[in-house]
Amino acid sequence: MKRKILVLEDEENIRSFLVLNLKRSGYEVIEAETGEIALEKYHENQDIAVAVLDVMLPGMSGFEIMEKTKDVPVIFVTAKGELNDKLHGLSIGAEDYIVKPFEILELIA
Repeated sequence: MKRKILVLEDEENIRSFLVLNLKRSGYEVIEAETGEIALEKYHENQDIAVAVLDVMLPGMSGFEIMEKTKDVPVIFVTAKGELNDKLHGLSIGAEDYIVKPFEILELIA
């Protein structure tokens, strides 16, 4: 069975890039473009292995989404690259905090 990854990214071209590469790496990918949609999909798919979240989103931030999905490991992929942002993401429990632009192999690893 393929491991499921929830990808929350509001920029369509970045989301498509993530989804394509994660699928090529053998993962089943669930896409969301808003926090609200991500939460709906999270509740519909209780077997999500990891969530890849953008931080800066319309409506709810990736940080807020993480607080509502505590049982799923999170990797932030975001343009918010300030040290305080990274420290905040890691201090609330993120597995990793990757700053855009990034190498896809870094995320897949």
